Amino acid sequence: MKKLVLSLLAAILFLPALVGSAAASVAAAPPAAPAPALFPWVPSGGYPDHFPYGQCTWWAAYNHPVTWSGDAIYWLRDAKAQGVATSNEPSVGAIAVYRAGGLYSARGHVAVVTAVSPDSYTVSEMNAPRWGAVTTRTIAWPDIMVQGFIPRPD
Repeated sequence: MKKLVLSLLAAILFLPALVGSAAASVAAAPPAAPAPALFPWVPSGGYPDHFPYGQCTWWAAYNHPVTWSGDAIYWLRDAKAQGVATSNEPSVGAIAVYRAGGLYSARGHVAVVTAVSPDSYTVSEMNAPRWGAVTTRTIAWPDIMVQGFIPRPD
């Protein structure tokens, strides 16, 4: 029993160090989305993506088609490089791309815009403030931390 407890403790403590290994990939696979898709146009089971479950990138790509990879901080640049439309204004269904630092990690942050008003916008996001949890918040507009938006494709 003591060996089992120690093995489990070691797995918990060292699993983050296995990023990129098969063990980490299996652990990252979700049994199902933690919340229903945000919009009726999102296919059942979300859009296909390759981002690690629990991260902001996974939730954004689940609810918006994404054809690039990498950390959130590069999403606006990578979308533009692929000829995908970008915007300086929020719109429903768009991905909000945030600058690194401040409230966000060194890898940036992405969220999905669910509502817009003249002085604010609302986003649905994952891994803010807890890994794997989907949360919603309303942000004053204009927002100095936003790099830009990737609108919903028509």
